[in-house]
Amino acid sequence: MLDKFAFGTYRTTFQSPSHKEALEYALNNGIRHIDTSSNYMHGQAEELIGQVLKKRDRKEFTIVSKGGYIQGENLKRVQDGFKVEDLVFYDEHCLHSIHPNFLSDQIDRSLDRLNTDYINVYLLHNPEYYLMKEIKQGMIASAISNFQSIMQDRIKKAFVLLEEKVKEGKIKAYGISSNSFSKKETDIHFLEYKNLIDYAKEIAGEKHHLKVIQLPMNIFELDGEKCAKWAYENGLEVHINRPLNSFKGNQMIRLASYDKPQDYEKTLKELRDIPNEALQEVINQIINIEDEYRWAGDVDDIIEYQVLPYIVKNVNLDSKYYEIVNNFIEKYKNRIKQKISEKTAKELFIPEPMDKSAINFLKEKEYITRILVGMRKEKYVKKVIEYAIS
Repeated sequence: MLDKFAFGTYRTTFQSPSHKEALEYALNNGIRHIDTSSNYMHGQAEELIGQVLKKRDRKEFTIVSKGGYIQGENLKRVQDGFKVEDLVFYDEHCLHSIHPNFLSDQIDRSLDRLNTDYINVYLLHNPEYYLMKEIKQGMIASAISNFQSIMQDRIKKAFVLLEEKVKEGKIKAYGISSNSFSKKETDIHFLEYKNLIDYAKEIAGEKHHLKVIQLPMNIFELDGEKCAKWAYENGLEVHINRPLNSFKGNQMIRLASYDKPQDYEKTLKELRDIPNEALQEVINQIINIEDEYRWAGDVDDIIEYQVLPYIVKNVNLDSKYYEIVNNFIEKYKNRIKQKISEKTAKELFIPEPMDKSAINFLKEKEYITRILVGMRKEKYVKKVIEYAIS
């Protein structure tokens, strides 16, 4: 069953030794599929893959990447005058396009970062951003069909380009990754999928290279099951993302269990002995918000993208204390996540460990080809391997 799992690289970067160790461990222990995207950490996830695969036999591994988002470096290029057609301005931090010229540029850039001659599968990444932008701006219900038609035309144009890239040898196959595949057909955000194979056949005949559909699915989000079964019945691979992060109502929950950190109080005392007032003020602040986190993902977002960068930039910390601070931060995060996960499991009656329950729920479904799990740490990889083969 291990072949059914892929190493998800969302929020991974070549700058993190632990991310590199996790990917190395996964590849050394039977994981052969890697899922990434041009916008994951603004391309640094692809660079991580390129570095790790450099000394390995490329033919042994499958790389799935995606394009469409305009953030980070791409956003700066657009701001500096780089012309992108069919540009979708969702907000000031997120633009989007699946125009053939932009996708061609993105494929070449991904190949450079991945340090490879080809990408096994290239996916249009959430093309529904065009619809989302219009909905956000107040599209009326009577206009939905017109905008859906424009969206479909853009997808078809993209398929033409992707078939050309197959002929050039830059990609082996293509598909779409869409959150809107997991919506009800009556939902305003729904993206029609039943005509995709017809587009591919019209462009390239029966030997077309449309091969993959990717969408979110988990214990609580099952509206995408209809799309997944349609894809399976029509010979497409079905890749499932977000198996452990689920929306339940309007709340995001993490379907994973965490162990209580050992020696937390001892580690906190060691931290308190560090003679640095600025650091101690930061620690006071994060301890004071222990009960304010809504779900496990908030812990990583706040600590990794706010607290740690603030410490690096504003706290003049002697390097001899780095290990103590890092040790505490890791235990602090696990402490909060363990409290949240224990509460979630009890409230929703999910057998623990929750991640095992969530993975088992998906792995037995024959219509699911691949389950994409974020594995930023070696211990996460070990868990997935254990659950996959048990």
